[in-house]
Amino acid sequence: MNDHPLPQDDGPEPNLLAELPGWFTQREVIPLDDNLALVVCHETMHAIVALCRSVAEHPAPVLLTGETGVGKSLLCRFIHASRNPYAPFFSRMTAGLEADVLDKWIFGTTDGQPGGPAMVEEAGGGTLVIEEMGDLPVSIQRRLLRYWDGQASGEITGGPVQWIAATNLPLRALRPPQAMLPEFLDRFLRIHVPPLRERKQDIPALVAHFSRLAASRETSLQSLEVLANRLSRRAFHGNVRELQSVVSLEIGGGAACPPDEIG
Repeated sequence: MNDHPLPQDDGPEPNLLAELPGWFTQREVIPLDDNLALVVCHETMHAIVALCRSVAEHPAPVLLTGETGVGKSLLCRFIHASRNPYAPFFSRMTAGLEADVLDKWIFGTTDGQPGGPAMVEEAGGGTLVIEEMGDLPVSIQRRLLRYWDGQASGEITGGPVQWIAATNLPLRALRPPQAMLPEFLDRFLRIHVPPLRERKQDIPALVAHFSRLAASRETSLQSLEVLANRLSRRAFHGNVRELQSVVSLEIGGGAACPPDEIG
């Protein structure tokens, strides 16, 4: 058998990383599911990712606040994956629902009436997400407090081990005398996700990710930078969700993954 000669060392290789744009080397792409990933580059978002990893190890419920489309749904999935990606994950929109409906949805029926499985059962051992909880009825807030106390004392066994709530309302709109009981709101570990216009350093990395999903072939780094620079001048009031739609139309002529997954 012939030996293959080792390549000759002609001196140090050029520092290829130094030739790459800063966003390319500073970005973090965290796969969550098929065609679904959390992409961050801005230092604030790196800090939020680190905080989410930390709260995933904590038993307290988590509240994510931020405008529509900033990525709250992705962060919910990331917190879940950081704790146990193989456990059940159950998410339900609760905005505008009356207390009796929510009571049956979350805790199930106790009167013998037929109904689907309770959310606490569906998410048993995993994560339960209450989306858009800004108008959660007071009676449900009180029952959740009792449920969490029962879990903490061991009186209630099973059920979700990770509770997450999300809302597009600012925290000031949730504080008493508004929608939330003070003891309910104080129970949460709170994380605020800033709008995209306050973290435009994320735009090139997001453009690169969405372009890869939408394009039938690889897009050059130079083309991505040109597109990202142009899009960075936009306000993006729809945040990351709007950016994904724009990139999908620019590159591939259609949406690459469900916009609702961005949250």
